[in-house]
Amino acid sequence: MTNNITPILDFIVLDENEAPVLNEQGLPTLAQGPIVNDLSQLIAKGKVEHIEKFAEIAAQGEQWQWARSYYEYLVELNQVNEFNANLPEPMANEDGTITTVEPRPEPAAPERPAVQTVDQVLAPYQRKIDKLCGIKFKGINISLSETNQNGLSALKSALELAKEFNVEEQFFPINFNAETCKGVEVLELLNETEFKQFGLDFILARKAFFS
Repeated sequence: MTNNITPILDFIVLDENEAPVLNEQGLPTLAQGPIVNDLSQLIAKGKVEHIEKFAEIAAQGEQWQWARSYYEYLVELNQVNEFNANLPEPMANEDGTITTVEPRPEPAAPERPAVQTVDQVLAPYQRKIDKLCGIKFKGINISLSETNQNGLSALKSALELAKEFNVEEQFFPINFNAETCKGVEVLELLNETEFKQFGLDFILARKAFFS
């Protein structure tokens, strides 16, 4: 059984001598694996600030899932070996035929998947992540969302109105409530030049994203 345990040594409980802790059936005890969060749900909720760490845990979780499958294989293999070791002797029937019990075939060990990188785990979600992270302006990641686009349009209209009434000097500084990967954050725009630069960066990034 020791050789069969070798593939999951990193996933089982070991004693003080680094030897597997076995039960009465000679089977190891699986250690506690990581708690894996649903990446699609996290991203759908906009929680991508630490998504690389969650992706790393997800990759580990896939390995633990394989380890559990391998453990189930060991349990089944143990049962098969016990059954085959205790096969009843062939029995002669009254008609002269012999009844024999065939041994059970050994189960196939599950193949271990390759360890995925963070990039590989996140590949199916990368476009959504890019949209949520958006552009960085004054240290804040502004999402390329329609809400932010509408907010910019409203701010532009308000600035034009202020200019119409010659009160643009009262317009800045102004706070823009931006959707970000951390939730809503306040982006302070100090003057018209900064506002135009932010608007241009956002529009170009959003255009490139959807092109």
